[in-house]
Amino acid sequence: MQTSLPVSNLIDSESRTLSPAGCTALLLSGLLLAPLQFVQIGIVQPVQLWAVLALALLIQRVQIRVSVTETLVYAMFMGFALVATFFSGNPRFKLAEQLMKFGFLYPAFFLIGRAMGGHYLKRALPYTYALLWVWLGLQYLVQYFQVPYLFHVVDFMQGALYGTFKERNWLAIYFFLASYLLFLHSPRHVRDVLYFVALGVAVALLSQSKTILIPVGMVMLLHVPRRWGLKTLLVAAGSALYIWRFGHELSGDLLQVRLQDERGLAFLQSVKLLSDNWLGYGFGFVEAYFSNLWFTIKGLGIGTNSVFSSPLDFMLIAGIPGLIFWGVFFLGIGLRSVALLAPIAAWSLLNPLHQSEIVYLFMGFLVSWGMQHGSFEHVSVSKEEA
Repeated sequence: MQTSLPVSNLIDSESRTLSPAGCTALLLSGLLLAPLQFVQIGIVQPVQLWAVLALALLIQRVQIRVSVTETLVYAMFMGFALVATFFSGNPRFKLAEQLMKFGFLYPAFFLIGRAMGGHYLKRALPYTYALLWVWLGLQYLVQYFQVPYLFHVVDFMQGALYGTFKERNWLAIYFFLASYLLFLHSPRHVRDVLYFVALGVAVALLSQSKTILIPVGMVMLLHVPRRWGLKTLLVAAGSALYIWRFGHELSGDLLQVRLQDERGLAFLQSVKLLSDNWLGYGFGFVEAYFSNLWFTIKGLGIGTNSVFSSPLDFMLIAGIPGLIFWGVFFLGIGLRSVALLAPIAAWSLLNPLHQSEIVYLFMGFLVSWGMQHGSFEHVSVSKEEA
């Protein structure tokens, strides 16, 4: 038997909901602050302070929504991770920072994304591809002129565009996810496909983040209805571009370095750790462990708090519950969001996407849309028919 809320309660709830203009201001301010990763306000970045204020506002306006599955899986992950952290006796680096991120910041960004996704389910997003191109151009100018405070020289990324981001991959992730939302909200005509692909290719070439082509290709295969000729052509062109621009990095001596001294060796060492303890090692362990090995693994050690693969790192933190956490939040299992999150999940197999607040914000959007899949598909169809 269903019961209805009193009319006065419904009116009060609607009056407390953030206005469309308020949601636009909130989202755009977050998207503008997220790239400013070299700017610090005390010990936090501007976007982290924004997240605290945004979450407080959305809680006050009763716009935070979370499912039982999300709550239980997160609680299980944190429970196992905290037990492994405080009762295993292993050395740890930056424990307080990791606890703050996984205990508050990442969930805060995800919840903000969930609230914003619900608002923009049937409303146009407050930015366009043109704005993203302008923002990408500004990133180039900031790096070209080395603008103080906004840009710092990072030696190992010379020749790649990273702008105001601390890593080139974070720049690629930001522009891919922002354009991905636009594409999902479009009628997905040929023009929309070309807009999305053009931005993804430009970001790949400028940032030299070759793995961005993987989620771009998956979006084409999963979210472009029919048009198999166009999809085949784009996948073939993307493969040719990848081989032409990045093929030399996956052959010869460079490939040997990756397998023997970098990712291959990191993978073998991680598997060895998990075979010794499948319940995980807790927060702050990875950086401490790989910093004290008797041999060096390129890309790991001091200053690197995770291995190259998100599911692998989640397992090092919390074992099997960590893998379940990745399957639910990054792959969308149990949240009716598998197709929407699959490009992110695939990308996270090769990159530590779980260490970026930006990823959790956009995943919240996608989960919110996936949980209301029928309504979202109806919006896309109605736009196409229009």
